Amino acid sequence: MKIVNRWPLLIFIASIIVLAAKVVSAQNDSSPNFLLLIGDDMSVETLNCYGVGADTAHTPNIDRLCQQGVRFDRFWAQPVCSPTRATMLTGQFGFRNGVGTPAGAPTNIDWAVPEANADYPDIGRAGQGRSAGDPNGGAANRRARANNAAGENARARPNAGNRQANVGSRPALRADAWTMLQALKLNEDAGYATAAVGKWHLADDKNGGLGHPNRVGFDYYAGGIKAAVENYYGWSKVIDGADPIGKTGYATTDIIDDGIAWLNERGEEPWFLWVAFNAPHTPIQLPPAELLRSEASLTLKADGSNGDLHAYYNAMIEAMDTEIGRLLGNIGDEVLANTHIIFMGDNGTPGNVTMPPFDRGRSKATVYQGGVNVPLIVKGPGFESGSNAEFANSVDMFATILELAGSDAASTLPTGVIIDSVSMVPILSGGASLREFNYADHFGAGRNGNSDERAMRTERFKLVQDFVNDTEELFDLVEDPYEKQNLLDGSLTEEANQSYQDLKTRLANLKV
Repeated sequence: MKIVNRWPLLIFIASIIVLAAKVVSAQNDSSPNFLLLIGDDMSVETLNCYGVGADTAHTPNIDRLCQQGVRFDRFWAQPVCSPTRATMLTGQFGFRNGVGTPAGAPTNIDWAVPEANADYPDIGRAGQGRSAGDPNGGAANRRARANNAAGENARARPNAGNRQANVGSRPALRADAWTMLQALKLNEDAGYATAAVGKWHLADDKNGGLGHPNRVGFDYYAGGIKAAVENYYGWSKVIDGADPIGKTGYATTDIIDDGIAWLNERGEEPWFLWVAFNAPHTPIQLPPAELLRSEASLTLKADGSNGDLHAYYNAMIEAMDTEIGRLLGNIGDEVLANTHIIFMGDNGTPGNVTMPPFDRGRSKATVYQGGVNVPLIVKGPGFESGSNAEFANSVDMFATILELAGSDAASTLPTGVIIDSVSMVPILSGGASLREFNYADHFGAGRNGNSDERAMRTERFKLVQDFVNDTEELFDLVEDPYEKQNLLDGSLTEEANQSYQDLKTRLANLKV
């Protein structure tokens, strides 16, 4: 009998196992990548995986992230787009960073807007209620509808003279603001490459204008610097602060093209990619058929002559989801295994396309749940999957991303800078939130005149203070999650009154 010596084979197999273990260890020890995806104008009722809305968009890629990642059910952004972006970058609430309403834009610019594809017209802008035939679609009556829905006897705020000082202005982010990207760059050992593509909406003449994204710490920027694209098929685009160029095609696709091109130039260096979609923000237009996988590609006509406005809004979310799938496929599983993927909304759904259970008068641009309760889904190495009811806020992106990148947020702050950010890492690891309350504010000049309101919630109760109308509202979000009954219209229970006093004290102390 011939005896076969198996030791060389066993040694070879063992060496392969050791080598594989070293590779895995090296991957785990390397700095993680960050992919931040921001949908524009969408509350939690827009996504199927939240189980809130009855008429949701077809989003298989986002649903997959939701199934594999961590879904935050009580995440708050700010009521409108610029303030949310400012909280994320600075780790400060709006009253502290100065951005409380949609920012202006650089002036005296030739925006070079090309002629758009006439086959895809604008069928409905926020505030006009076009095509949907919705009498409640106009933004002009939003505040009145909100007040009526809350009850005409909303309690007058005692000592209401303590108004916020910046009502009436529409400032962009301050030129001296300390940002998450600047803090990230302090970690020279990690050597992060950074880029932002898509919507910006934080620039004006005072903070660097067209070059503002680069000034706050992004190595590369390409996208629409203003509040919205002029048309999804013909818009003005800025690249690294240069004069705008006219772009045609489909804006959502162009954003992903820019992101993929930038990622394909990365070597072994860790990266942070901020992808801010314009979709589904107005103008509402039917996307190209090749981006639609649902029946929308067969039933909706580009001129808006069939279907309601909400169906077209859903189609824009669906097209965004398709492009997210293309981006993830380009990155590949090996790199994604060391990448933190974050998908979030920047504020609530616009009133003319808001669907139940939210009220159309309590949607985008209000501090009610329909204006601030938006999706947040996080998937990354070492995170537990599933949903949670922990408090988290757009301001918490600052501390969370820096901690995941291996930086201590507090140690990066210049002298005198205060942050409101609380890391979400304990939640992502299966623990409890370190945040004791949620907060949002909205102040400054808006489409309907001045706004000056803020909201805070603790575990059960939520207080809304409107400084313009000098009113307060208190809601029990356990019994009344969609804010139908203002408890201040009647007698308060002992628990409700104690929470009311506690919330007023917290709000007063927050700004000290």
